[in-house]
Amino acid sequence: MPDRALLSVFTPSRTRPEDLEAILVQRQDLLDDAIERVRESATTDNKHHLLFVGARGTGKTHLVTLLVHRLGLVKELNKDLRIAWLNEDETSTTLLELLRRIYLALTKRYPEEYSEESLEPMFDLGQPEAEQWLSQLLLKSLQNHTLLVVVENLDALFQGLGKSGQQKLRAFIQENPVLSLVATAQRLVDDLTKRTSAFFGFFQTEQLKPLSVKQAAELIGKIATLNGQAEIATFLHSATGQSRVRALHHLSGGNHRIYIVLSQFITRESIDDLVVPFTKMVDEMTPYYQERIRWLPPQQRKIIEYLCAQERPTSVKEMARKLFAKHQSISSQLMDLREKGYVQSSPRGRESLYEIAEPLMRICIEIKENQTREPLRMLVDFLRVWYDGQELSTRLKKCTTESMARIYLTMAIERNIEQGNLRARLLVDGYCAELGQEQASQWNLRIEAYAKEAEELALACGEWAKEDSTQALAIIDEITANNSSKLPVVKSAAWLLASEIHHEEAHFEKSITSLSEIIVLNATPQHTIRALLRRAIIYREIDKPVRAIEDYSRVINLTDAPVEQIAQAYISRGTAYVGLNPISPNAIYDYSAVIDLTGVPVDLIEQGYCLRGLIYLEQNDLDKASNDFEDVLKVKENSAFVHEMAYFALAITSDINGDWESVINSVTCGLREGRKHSNPRPDFLESILGSLCGNMLSARVMKNRIKDLVQAHQENEEFSRLGESLIGNLSAIYRNDDMSSNSNGLEAWVIGWEEACKEIDQLRLPLRIFRTGIDFIKSGGEDRGILLDLNQEERKVLEQALGLEIAS
Repeated sequence: MPDRALLSVFTPSRTRPEDLEAILVQRQDLLDDAIERVRESATTDNKHHLLFVGARGTGKTHLVTLLVHRLGLVKELNKDLRIAWLNEDETSTTLLELLRRIYLALTKRYPEEYSEESLEPMFDLGQPEAEQWLSQLLLKSLQNHTLLVVVENLDALFQGLGKSGQQKLRAFIQENPVLSLVATAQRLVDDLTKRTSAFFGFFQTEQLKPLSVKQAAELIGKIATLNGQAEIATFLHSATGQSRVRALHHLSGGNHRIYIVLSQFITRESIDDLVVPFTKMVDEMTPYYQERIRWLPPQQRKIIEYLCAQERPTSVKEMARKLFAKHQSISSQLMDLREKGYVQSSPRGRESLYEIAEPLMRICIEIKENQTREPLRMLVDFLRVWYDGQELSTRLKKCTTESMARIYLTMAIERNIEQGNLRARLLVDGYCAELGQEQASQWNLRIEAYAKEAEELALACGEWAKEDSTQALAIIDEITANNSSKLPVVKSAAWLLASEIHHEEAHFEKSITSLSEIIVLNATPQHTIRALLRRAIIYREIDKPVRAIEDYSRVINLTDAPVEQIAQAYISRGTAYVGLNPISPNAIYDYSAVIDLTGVPVDLIEQGYCLRGLIYLEQNDLDKASNDFEDVLKVKENSAFVHEMAYFALAITSDINGDWESVINSVTCGLREGRKHSNPRPDFLESILGSLCGNMLSARVMKNRIKDLVQAHQENEEFSRLGESLIGNLSAIYRNDDMSSNSNGLEAWVIGWEEACKEIDQLRLPLRIFRTGIDFIKSGGEDRGILLDLNQEERKVLEQALGLEIAS
């Protein structure tokens, strides 16, 4: 194996530029753009001033190191450009000190052109004269070159210079247009954002974003490749690797520096190789973060310390409760902290959840408060994320008694026992955060359930939830591959998920193929049954009822199938038989089988009665039909929907028997049941209307029956449903030659409704559409000019009801 690359955590400028190039992610386009802007600054009078803003550890120094390195490789720029890269640890309180730092930086980079000895005469002058003298020396030494000054921690420089120094620097740049700045800052301070500041609007600013999950995996993979560890780079592209990086991302917050440190462990075998550099990083960062917190007012310090102790984002309400403060006070302090860059917020419904913006701050505060020298929580959590429980136990057995690795591994195992699978929880939390509140509520439980089976399943489901079905199916292909070590039950679950994805995209044959794999594998009876039932549904959708019947029959004949699923298979097979032409008598057998089964849930029994009753009704066996619907109504715990259907079916049988009083009673009861659920069916009433319209009744009888129906709807406050049914009735009339050709009967029909409903405001619009529809039908369906009695939206409703081609 080749020697490992030295990747400096805090000083990327000490790392070989070639290695920095090799591990560059996310910023390629930004770097290319910066180089072009500097090139333009060097070769034209258009000087660009660039500012890269990002929290500690977001790769600012990495970026400017590569910028300087690449500029140095462009030989043609040597005649136009000189670069002064300032030491970020030095302080400047005056313009003179800053110019001196610039000049000394030039002496180190261009010793043949600039020498430190040249500055000696300056020290015999007073400050104003020395500043003027050094300005002239610098400008004269530059000759025709553009000077690129690279400044890290610009916010600290401006703080040192103060308002006066900033104004002098701005004046120097304006009066001598040979200067171009490339700077970094941790945040946009007032010296940059206030309109009254000298450098307001001066820089072209780029906010450096944290790494995404994909970019983090790419970074770790590039480090592994740089170290000659192709197997790790390959692992990171696998579904398992992706799930672990995704969970790890929740801990790191996308911070480049944390990933660089963690990669030293990921690409090594020893846990001690992680603890030492990570602890060193935290030790070096702690004073900085402690000082930042000390700058804050007491109330804000309390908020930061509280958030650092939390593992998840926290609501304002919860903070106010735990800190014994008013909600409004905490909210205003959080707004200020967010502007300062200490916290970040994410919406959840109507509230916002807050967390520390920089993961490193949380770690450093933990160090400060850790008086018992317990293992760092983030490292323990990293081990819980990166290793399965079995892997942790195996590594623990290999550890020496006093090693740091043993301490951390023991703590990780104990936390897993106490708190459960952290990686699964972080996967769920991460996807929920990405999906947003509404989608997360739909997907959360499902992703969580998959995470308990296998993290790769949760990963596939999460990608599907994000509407990336291609990635989801790629992960499933990896899970189900012949060389996959996944358990058969996991492969079976993956194929079930694949069948759903394919079905949603109308790839029915692919969905059937996935389900067939489950049936052949037969990993668990439950998966096999689910696959058979789903495949049967798809066969019915693609008009293959015989194949569907075969699958339902296989479920029915399984000896270990739960009775509920056998009953469901009977119901579905009976419905498939009904779909055959002519209807198979086996349908009645299947519905009867459900009714006679022992231990079947009530809702399936009531379906059996209803569906069998409908077939009897279709066969005009009214006594048997009525008996079945009345049996449904005897079950008090039945759903309102089933009761509604049973009552309207009884109304139809009563209508056929000529018992109008029973029709009205059943309709009234059906409407009452329809109000109890969210999806009442207007088509139930349409059958009654169709029969009433088609019967050869006297005008008086028809009007009375119309009034009865209106009264039933009025008692149940269901006029909107009556309006829908009237418009739906137009379709039945239009398709029936006998009814559509009876102009006198149609006129009597519409007049009856107009008279009965003339005082009902809710029916004015439906009746207008109904009247126009009847007039159109009476014209033989030829005169579309009649439709112009309606406005455009009303015409669309009527055209849709009649099945007409909608006029443009």
